[in-house]
Amino acid sequence: MAKLSHLLDLPVIAELSRPNGNRRVFTLFQQRQALCALAAPASYALQRGIELMHAGERRQRLLDFVAELLRSGPPVLPFDGEAASWLARHEPERARRAWSLLDGQQAAIAATRELALVTRNASAFAGIAGLRVEDWFRP
Repeated sequence: MAKLSHLLDLPVIAELSRPNGNRRVFTLFQQRQALCALAAPASYALQRGIELMHAGERRQRLLDFVAELLRSGPPVLPFDGEAASWLARHEPERARRAWSLLDGQQAAIAATRELALVTRNASAFAGIAGLRVEDWFRP
C-alpha cells in the first residue's frame, strides 16, 4: 500500500462531486488517489451539508457521490490529540488568517501526519511551518 501524501480539503472534495468540475483537479485526483486522504471534520461537513439539502436530483447525486467516495475512496483521518495540540499552538495564526475551525482542523491533520493539504485557498496557509500546501486548481 502506498504511503499517504495528500489531504484533500472540502472545496477539493466538492469539486470532485461536480459533473463538469475542474479537469485538472479530476486528473490529479485520478493519478494520486491511492496517496490521498480526507479529514473526518471535512467528511462530516460534507455529509451534514447534503443532509440539510431539500430532496431532489442534486441531493441524490451528492448522496451517491459521498457513499461511493466513503466506500472505495480515500481513507478518512480523525482529528486526534496530536492535531488538537497543533491547532492550539497555531490558534493565533488561525485567528489572524481568519481560518474557519474546519480549515484549522484540516491543516492540523495534514501537518501532524506530514501530508500536503490540497486546497483551493493555498495563500491562506502559505508560510506555516511544517505545513505543505498544494493547489490543484492552478498549474
